[in-house]
Amino acid sequence: MRPGLLEGKSCVILGATGEVGRETALLFASEGASLLLSGRRAGVLSGLAEECRRRGARAEALQLDLSEPGAESVLAGAVTRAFGRLDVLISYVGYPLEPEIWYRGIGEVRADELVKILNVDLLSTFRAVRALLPFMEGGVLILTSSTPALSWYRYGSAYSIAKLAVVGLVRAVAAEYRRYKVRAYALALGNIKTSATYDVLREDEREALAEESPMGRWGEPSEVAKVALALASDLFSFVNGQVIVVDGGTLMLG
Repeated sequence: MRPGLLEGKSCVILGATGEVGRETALLFASEGASLLLSGRRAGVLSGLAEECRRRGARAEALQLDLSEPGAESVLAGAVTRAFGRLDVLISYVGYPLEPEIWYRGIGEVRADELVKILNVDLLSTFRAVRALLPFMEGGVLILTSSTPALSWYRYGSAYSIAKLAVVGLVRAVAAEYRRYKVRAYALALGNIKTSATYDVLREDEREALAEESPMGRWGEPSEVAKVALALASDLFSFVNGQVIVVDGGTLMLG
């Protein structure tokens, strides 16, 4: 039996209670990682940590809302106690899709609506990254962006602005932390079948979005997790500062 791709590596997964976070945690556990799982839903986190332990992994749960003041200090303290250093930090933190904001043009979005999206997608992530980078010499950072942030889209300008800023954060880390050998990536996700997006759409909208991809379907959370695993492992040892598009080929079609 081959050794796990993350054997002996310490990993923090932020936003672990969502479908993509859950699939990533379970896959990382199966590949030998030690895990600190963070999210807002204590019961879900506890169950997920237990499931990871059943797969042979060391796993701890940390209930935390990263948008709250001081949350990054709590996170850093938890990493200190659990690992003392950090090999992988991956964040799936993101503001949920609110149709009333999503369908507004940039001239209709209120500043306070943009601020609350930025506070979750960018600022919460920024604070967590800044707090944990001192633990990450030789480590890997993976943050979540979106394909609309790269190509733009007829809807969702406020969300795309926030997700494009995440790409900027990834590139800043890749450029500035070369002396610490930190690799950084952004996952630009297309139509991924999660409750936060898929479940809020009408059936005709779901079908139309599926057809945007040459593959003619939505992506599965487990497929995102597999990409994250490859990036977190040594398989991507000479790739850095890149946006990895996970969309079934939609962006290719322009």
